[in-house]
Amino acid sequence: MNEQFDSNKLTAINDNLEKIDRKLGNLWFSFAKGTLYGLGSIIGAGIAIILIGWFLTVIGVIPALKSTSDEWRASIQQIQDAKNLLPVDSAAQAQ
Repeated sequence: MNEQFDSNKLTAINDNLEKIDRKLGNLWFSFAKGTLYGLGSIIGAGIAIILIGWFLTVIGVIPALKSTSDEWRASIQQIQDAKNLLPVDSAAQAQ
């Protein structure tokens, strides 16, 4: 009787553990899911901060960033102008 009772109890415990395992899923899957969720949250917050800063710079609320962005814009424009002055292909010039 004790052996049967113990066997029934062990079977019930095993069934409960299997149900818990199915509910929780794979440990590595949960880890990857949490990591990707955290990474997505950080990237999303970064993009939101960048967009808010850009918007405030455009409307002139943050004048220090406006002067910095104007300097960067001028540097980028100079780089683009320099690229336009360089020949694309030296073989095409020879012809």
